[in-house]
Amino acid sequence: MSVHIPPVLVLIVCKVAIAGPPDQNAPMTGAQNLEWATENSMMRCRRQELQLYDPAEGLSLTAGGDPTSPVNPNLAESTQCARTGIAVASNWDIAHRSAAWRVWRVGCPAPIVDLKSGQVIGYKLPECPHRDIAVCEVDAAI
Repeated sequence: MSVHIPPVLVLIVCKVAIAGPPDQNAPMTGAQNLEWATENSMMRCRRQELQLYDPAEGLSLTAGGDPTSPVNPNLAESTQCARTGIAVASNWDIAHRSAAWRVWRVGCPAPIVDLKSGQVIGYKLPECPHRDIAVCEVDAAI
């Protein structure tokens, strides 16, 4: 039995604040002087699930699609998760440049393994961490 790995990345995005005077090259570079915003020594964060879509998925093989290349990365493999996560997180930060949120962490689906058979029976998406440094709000749109 084969279990489908969901093409979903989880971004933990946290609130940022201006950390000082603006960068003198900001008009040309877009650089911002930011730091993590804290309340009661805790970062305020949100969990965002991003459904990944590969434009090549819609191509038929008769339209030039390559039958040997994977449509989506295997996010259960740490190297593919990291590679995809870095690209998605960077693009998310750029797209949300005017918002007061930046990506803090990226998570990928983790396999759920049947201890008796050793087979993967499903996948679980990461939760928002509730530790001594971050408090997560209810999942919401930014």
